[in-house]
Amino acid sequence: MSEWKTVSIRQELIKEIEKARKTGRYRSTSEFVSEAIRLRLEELMRVGGIPVEKRKRYLEVPEQLLYTPKHTWAQITPEGNIRVGLSDYAQGHLEGIAYIYTELMGKEVKKMEPFGVAETWMFMFDLYAPVSGKIVKFNENLRNEPHLINEKPYDEGWIVEIKPKNSLTLEQELKDLLSLRQYKKWTSKLEGRIRVK
Repeated sequence: MSEWKTVSIRQELIKEIEKARKTGRYRSTSEFVSEAIRLRLEELMRVGGIPVEKRKRYLEVPEQLLYTPKHTWAQITPEGNIRVGLSDYAQGHLEGIAYIYTELMGKEVKKMEPFGVAETWMFMFDLYAPVSGKIVKFNENLRNEPHLINEKPYDEGWIVEIKPKNSLTLEQELKDLLSLRQYKKWTSKLEGRIRVK
């Protein structure tokens, strides 16, 4: 009897997810599930008495991002561009980002080649493109507030958007990127080391 209930609940959940996707709010089942997990974690932390600021920090790393071993992240925008930023791991080793330099708008960039530099008062750190394409947008807020990368690397601290060359190339390039789990495993091997100029 309990097995039947489990199957029935699963089918009901799938129907609800499909209904939610049809509204256009979610682009995929995994996006729906990610948000459901995030909301549940938020509720558990609220009930557990964890302060709002700490809650935000815990929930800051979106599961749907992909990462490069060079510490940049990639996220597909609704327009089909790839939004790029610096990982929390990297910004934590580059405290006090003072300037961001990138290639100009319209410039072609290649996957795993530098498209810009993050500069602190002591170091310069190359920013690597997670995909090939053309830079179509720069986060204008970084001109006056480059510290946003240190404060909100996955939110207001994004750096550029790249328009991919074509969907076939993009699909292959995205397959080569790391999931959050793979990226965390990769950074754990670095033992706090990050290469700076």
